[in-house]
Amino acid sequence: MASKKKRVAEPMAESDSDESSGNDFDDDEMEDENSTPINEEVQVEFEARMLDDGDFHGVKTLLQQVFLKANINLSELTNTLISQNYIGCVIKQMDIPDDDEDDGMDEDDNDAVFGLMSVVNITEKKDLECVQQVRSLLLDHCKACAKEKLPRFSDMLHDSDQHVGLLLSERYLNIPPQISVPMYDSLIKDMEKCQRKQMKYSFAKYMMVSKTYRMKGGSKQKEEPVIFSNSEEELLHEVSELSFTYSVEDDRDTVVGGQWDSDNPMEALRTVMVIPADQLSVALTRIKAELAST
Repeated sequence: MASKKKRVAEPMAESDSDESSGNDFDDDEMEDENSTPINEEVQVEFEARMLDDGDFHGVKTLLQQVFLKANINLSELTNTLISQNYIGCVIKQMDIPDDDEDDGMDEDDNDAVFGLMSVVNITEKKDLECVQQVRSLLLDHCKACAKEKLPRFSDMLHDSDQHVGLLLSERYLNIPPQISVPMYDSLIKDMEKCQRKQMKYSFAKYMMVSKTYRMKGGSKQKEEPVIFSNSEEELLHEVSELSFTYSVEDDRDTVVGGQWDSDNPMEALRTVMVIPADQLSVALTRIKAELAST
């Protein structure tokens, strides 16, 4: 599986050996020259790979984007994902040919994890510490901000006959949403293979914790609309049978890729969605159509 992304190059000074000796710039001119971003499209090829032990830190970092400062054993959750590497994938940059190895890139860059797609059976694995912590965290937030939904949410989590899959779809913000389509398709195929082998990847429902945000300043009568960091997840939300949103404003200083400052007009949130299994394919069909038209 391959995808492409667009990047804006970091501001940098460019010089040409034939011209630099003949041009003198004072400090102010050089500062102005360097302060202008260079709009440049860089084509980067990605591919999906099975998780392995070397992905531990990259996967754990992506999980931290979701759970931030929450009391969850992310090391155990990461190891759980790696141990079931026949399900899901990580996204990495494709190997660069030998001729291109001297382009200034760190040799470890190609092994960096840019995205993750997987699912954990939180019914079967309910005795794992990390799963217990996830369940407790979300029950507490449901009770605090959507108390009327708590009985349904609790019943779902404690029903041993109807298995629930914790759907994990994470990537860095500069990775375009188009990459989510083959990742979801791959995950569904992996689950179908496991089901044919009588493995416990047949789910009645999926649960996802989605990164969201909204403008500050809304009132109780009229809250600002919730915006999804991964835009395709808005369509998953539309087919969910239960959802609630809670603030992670106090945890935002651990956001990967930069801090939110105190003047940021956006409030950091998490939206929990419960998606019936038969609606996942419905949402994916809509996601494909939406992304194809953009």
